[in-house]
Amino acid sequence: MRVLFAILLIIHMLIHILGFAWSRLYASEFAQVPATQSLLWFLATVLISVTTILFIRKKPTWVLLAIPALITSQLLIYLNWDAAKYGSILNLIILLVIIISIAGWKFEKSFKKDKIDAIIANSVSGKIISEADIAMLPLPVKKYLKYSGFLDKPEIENFEIRFSGQMREKNKNWFSFTTEQLNTIDPPGRYFFMKANYKGVSTQGYHKYDGKTARMLIKPLSIFKVIDISSRKLLKSEMVTYLNDVCIFAPGALINDKFSFENMGNHTVKVTYTYAEISISAVMEFGEEGQLINFFSNDRYDLGEKKKFLFSTPVGGYKSFNGYNLPSYGETIWHYPDADFVYGKFNALEVNFNIDRKINNS
Repeated sequence: MRVLFAILLIIHMLIHILGFAWSRLYASEFAQVPATQSLLWFLATVLISVTTILFIRKKPTWVLLAIPALITSQLLIYLNWDAAKYGSILNLIILLVIIISIAGWKFEKSFKKDKIDAIIANSVSGKIISEADIAMLPLPVKKYLKYSGFLDKPEIENFEIRFSGQMREKNKNWFSFTTEQLNTIDPPGRYFFMKANYKGVSTQGYHKYDGKTARMLIKPLSIFKVIDISSRKLLKSEMVTYLNDVCIFAPGALINDKFSFENMGNHTVKVTYTYAEISISAVMEFGEEGQLINFFSNDRYDLGEKKKFLFSTPVGGYKSFNGYNLPSYGETIWHYPDADFVYGKFNALEVNFNIDRKINNS
């Protein structure tokens, strides 16, 4: 879609370049084109050319120039209606893309505002995680914190992750996505924003969990709400996902008193997350070196099926992210009675910890 629109802009730009050349030729040789109209052709050519360049370079400011470019172009079409009326079709397409882009900005802006507010509200300790802090943890969890590099590092206040990957619904094809998310510890929160290409349609989704409420909002073209859910089932599901994020990407936060543990063996530990009088649990499975290799929970709802199934997220591909040894790849799996269903594949692109509130509030 993006490539097709770029081609459309280039064609539109070339048309206006030819239009300007035509206006100069006839203005100079036959004096049939007023000088003011020739100036409008020049202005439209410059605006559309710069708009095209900014769009190709993925600069959001392309929309700011596209609006006056569109107005100027349509004025020229009106002045030369018989010869140029079909150019209105191109302008209409560009206008629709502008509307979709502005809607997308507004939708994403709500996520960014929530993200900044959460960082500002996040408590800051400034302490270093010590041996004393992990003394009461089960042995596999202690080993995991050391393996992943959180010992002798600052306590986790928040963490930010960027993913790329693929997702699918049952009996449907995979679609690609990119995501940005922020998780906070005190108070807990998870703000997850996805951009996807679903059946060729640009689609955005926002999962918001603020510790006490949860909401999932999906908008094709950033305009049409196809999913808008806020329920207790979703709240418990988002709590499981929040716990999953902490266990995989910020195990240093497991020293917080919201998390409790039950040792189940040499390589498995049950972890319970409790907040606002709601508790959910999961089982962490560890490898021989101490790394987390899987996470299982029976407390997450499949909202499509409207019931709970065993949910797991096997992870691997450990590598360094800002000095922490973390998984770079994971899958999300529903374990249905008839068969396991992998519905998500996630590649971690970036993981950052303790995002500075002043930078994000500027």
